[in-house]
Amino acid sequence: MSLQRIFKVIDHKDYQEHAKKTRSLVEKVNKLIKSPKELNERKMFWIYRILGKDAELKISKKHIHDFQFLILHILNKPKENRFLDLKNYYKLSDEAIENLKFIIFPEKFPPGGYNEKLKKYGVEFYDAKVILKRLNFRDYIDIYSLITYIPLEAKTPFVQNLLDEILSIDPLETKVSLVKKIKEIFQNLSEYEKQIIEFQLKNISYYHYRLITFKQIKGVVIDGNNVVRYNNINSINLLLDLLDNLYIENLTFFPVIIVFDKNIEHVLKKEEDKDILKRISEKKRIYFESPADKLIVYFSNKLGYYMISQDKFSEYSFDSNKLLELRRFLDE
Repeated sequence: MSLQRIFKVIDHKDYQEHAKKTRSLVEKVNKLIKSPKELNERKMFWIYRILGKDAELKISKKHIHDFQFLILHILNKPKENRFLDLKNYYKLSDEAIENLKFIIFPEKFPPGGYNEKLKKYGVEFYDAKVILKRLNFRDYIDIYSLITYIPLEAKTPFVQNLLDEILSIDPLETKVSLVKKIKEIFQNLSEYEKQIIEFQLKNISYYHYRLITFKQIKGVVIDGNNVVRYNNINSINLLLDLLDNLYIENLTFFPVIIVFDKNIEHVLKKEEDKDILKRISEKKRIYFESPADKLIVYFSNKLGYYMISQDKFSEYSFDSNKLLELRRFLDE
């Protein structure tokens, strides 16, 4: 392998699509972290995609205000000792701190561990600026794209099939036993094979990445009407977005039950939304009940599932720790 091999990779259509998505991700994360006062637990998940799982576990254990303060401190005066303060406070790895520098200042700092990760191409650079010059890269985001790209020939049929199997998991239909089997197969892969799948999942579906790589998986019941009517939007799109974002700081949710009131079709104004509702209603874990609250609480109490709703269910007896507000799943 050589520089010529890298030139062939970056000329490939598949790589160019990957680079486009990667740049969009890094630019979004850069924008978020440069407004630390507006960060919340939900927005932090975008940052964790680059910092990594270990950083997520350590940072999420402390209050969000601590992270906001430390980042604000760095932005006001980005000196090395201020990065060190953040590293020591959370006990982060050197690579996580290098990635933090990268997402704040992608024009100044390369991503963490870039040298080690470039070895898969058979090359090694000791100065990131040399890479920019030799490969005619715009900035260090291009290096991040290169080290997170999985060449097509590296995706063996087995790995590709497993990736497809993971992405086919439907929280409203797939059996729990099948998900357990898939997770077990994933855990028995080599570290390189795991890395390939993790990179792909992060780019395609962060929910499925969490589902496969995190241990804390719990069932959840969604208050369908409550979600659809959130902020008087009366659209099923918010529910579809929610199904892609079923995770919080320490939990990922599977399987999923949705309970609608029987009047849900009258709540939806657009024919397109009604068509989507019809398709969703054909899935296994969809129920229509009036009042829906009674069935939602019943499932939670019987199965030990969490609930997602803005409702307080004050008329019913249930574990209040199992009630999660919808806003915790939104970027707003």
